[in-house]
Amino acid sequence: METPGKYNWQKEALDFFVNLYPVKQEKELSTIRHKLTNLLLQHTHALAAASIKLEDDITARVVYATDATITGFVNAEFIVETIARDEITFCDGADFLYGSNTIAILLPVNAGIYIGAFILYIDKSLDLTDDFRQLLQHVWIGLKGITMLMQSHYAIEELTIRFNAILGTVNEGIVFVDDTGKDGWVNAAASELLGISRDRNSSTAIAAAMQKLRVLANNSEEIAKRGTALFSSPNQTIKDWKWIYGNPVSKVLSVACTPTVSDNIKGRLWVFTDITETYLLNEELAEKRKLADEQNQAKSDFLANMSHEIRTPMNGVIGMTSLLANTPLNDEQKDYLDTIRISGESLLAIINDILDFSKIESGKMDLEAHPFRISSVIEETYDLLSVKANEKGLDLLYLLDPDVPNEIVGDITRFRQILINLVSNALKFTEKGEIFISAKNLGVKEGVFTLQFTVKDTGIGIPEDKYHKLFESFSQVDSSTTRKYGGTGLGLAICHRLVKLMGGNIRVESEQGKGSSFIFTIQASANAQKTRYIAKEKTDASVLKDKSVLILDDNITNLKILSKQCELWGMKAVVCDNYKTAIKQLDNDQFDVAIIDMLMPDANGIEVATLIKQQKPVLPIILFSSAGYLPPGDAQIQELFAAVINKPVKHNQMEEILVNILGKKHLDRQTVANVPADANALLVNILVAEDDEINQKMIRRALEKLGYTFDLVGNGKLAVEAANTKQYQLIFMDVMMPEMDGFEATRIIREKHDGQRPIIIALTANALTGDKEKMLAKGMDDYISKPYKMQDIKEIIQKWEKAIG
Repeated sequence: METPGKYNWQKEALDFFVNLYPVKQEKELSTIRHKLTNLLLQHTHALAAASIKLEDDITARVVYATDATITGFVNAEFIVETIARDEITFCDGADFLYGSNTIAILLPVNAGIYIGAFILYIDKSLDLTDDFRQLLQHVWIGLKGITMLMQSHYAIEELTIRFNAILGTVNEGIVFVDDTGKDGWVNAAASELLGISRDRNSSTAIAAAMQKLRVLANNSEEIAKRGTALFSSPNQTIKDWKWIYGNPVSKVLSVACTPTVSDNIKGRLWVFTDITETYLLNEELAEKRKLADEQNQAKSDFLANMSHEIRTPMNGVIGMTSLLANTPLNDEQKDYLDTIRISGESLLAIINDILDFSKIESGKMDLEAHPFRISSVIEETYDLLSVKANEKGLDLLYLLDPDVPNEIVGDITRFRQILINLVSNALKFTEKGEIFISAKNLGVKEGVFTLQFTVKDTGIGIPEDKYHKLFESFSQVDSSTTRKYGGTGLGLAICHRLVKLMGGNIRVESEQGKGSSFIFTIQASANAQKTRYIAKEKTDASVLKDKSVLILDDNITNLKILSKQCELWGMKAVVCDNYKTAIKQLDNDQFDVAIIDMLMPDANGIEVATLIKQQKPVLPIILFSSAGYLPPGDAQIQELFAAVINKPVKHNQMEEILVNILGKKHLDRQTVANVPADANALLVNILVAEDDEINQKMIRRALEKLGYTFDLVGNGKLAVEAANTKQYQLIFMDVMMPEMDGFEATRIIREKHDGQRPIIIALTANALTGDKEKMLAKGMDDYISKPYKMQDIKEIIQKWEKAIG
């Protein structure tokens, strides 16, 4: 190297920047790096120059050098420090792969894709002037600028490669058209679809190809209209625009178009997606769905007709049975009658199960929302099934935790249906012991309670490996169970679906030989409205506070329930599970009242009461008895007991009896066991429109038994004529009749007697979801679903008593 003072370093700096411009035009990164290194050598007049790339914090290597002897790896740590300081660094050339008589000058660069340094090697003996050092500063600035440009080229190249790779491999046809008409671009899929070359095309060529594609479409007119609307709004985006081809359809394109706008480019991006397979599948599914809807409608129609056709003769069977039960019969006849009644009710239960399951499966069951008392539903369920329980000697028990709402808002009919199904199952598979219903509150969120109910029995139990069958449709645990116990296998499946509709779930816990527990939850809000109970004063339970009660029962569960209930009323309860312990307690303590069970081992309730009366003659005793077990009006019973309560025990009834006894009020003992007498029949003109002879006979006998006079016609046309000639306060109107159905007859009667029209009660064998609403919408005031009993007729008349009167 010659003496630095011999060169015009300012001119060399200027020449360096001038020669940088050709380098900037290069695209290949390695070429740019090589030319930069050579430019450094040329304009600094150094012995050699090299480009060093930092691979990582411990590795740096020579990627290009003007002297072939400069190769290999260099001190990476020093390079890292130099880059961190961001300044030109001077060091011994021997440290960087060159002679020990040279100085290595490091010009660090940091530009993302290239991190390292350019190195100049000059002789140590040379004096480095200020002008030379100034040249180095200018050259360093140039190097930084060009390496940043290298980074931009690299980023653009990488983006372009990725963009082309993605757009070249996607199945969608992608087209860009410049609004100026100068430029356009299509990917491989669009090129094949439009029949034009790939990549760049004139906008005119692309537009012509797309116009041809539009014209060939089956729905070309619709495409043209939407296209006009699209181009009239430059900023509008359109998606899921279907272009359909072939007859039958062989190709369907989903077309999307969106404006692409930047500072330099304005145009539209089109995307063509082949959705032929999906479209044809959806068309096929739509056709199948239409067919399924038609089939479901046919099923619904068949279900409605089947319900009507089955219930109409069932009405005659069950209705006539209820009438026959009120006539003088000998023991043999009563036995036959009970057989008919039980068979008819069993058949009706099976029919109801099938209809309910069909309604749920078709999604046509909607839940009502009305307030009801939980304890009342449980007691009504037990009342309904108490005869079967008493036949087996089973105790029917229940207990509600104190934090369970007294009343909830929900569908009382479906809630009762769940309980009846579960209790019926428990009774079916339990030969001795008890059925116990418990309820507890699992929590409340935003006013909605999660309530858990458990129906527990002491029956045969269920094997754990059979649990999965319990809630399946038409399935029972095993065939031997089916033969012995019968049933459709739908009851638990219906319970499962009803519980889900109520926002809960159901499960089972069981042990063979020890019984089963069916546990279900529901979501319900408490009834926030104040309820008025008509014709019944609230019992004053304050007289029970601090009173002592002796409870005798061999059933431990019943003892727990009774003692807890008495404690909630403020009483002091002492429980005994055998009569000997109870007699000893009477010797040691004073009691205000005693409660004893009738059926116990060693001594029954009457025998125990006799012993108690010998010891405590004035102690009032309450007896629990199975319905029908005690003969009514028995003198010994009247003498021994202050009250006799039939099982299952109702808490409200127990509270009222205790208050009457301990409050020293008179209690008519006969009213405990006897059913209230029928109300006197109203003086009312009744018209019955019914075409079926058996049903005519049934309702005629029912009204006669109840003490009502009535007129009977055989179709809707005759009902209209009868209503025109006589003023009726009440009409029982069958729905399906010849000549004129009940709906049309009701419409005419309502129109002609708008001022003072009769109450119209529909008699219908239709019991599907929506039938009740249909009756009311057609002008009926109420309805009775077939089969009905004499009691149903009585209750519906009493319900409308005020309106009729």
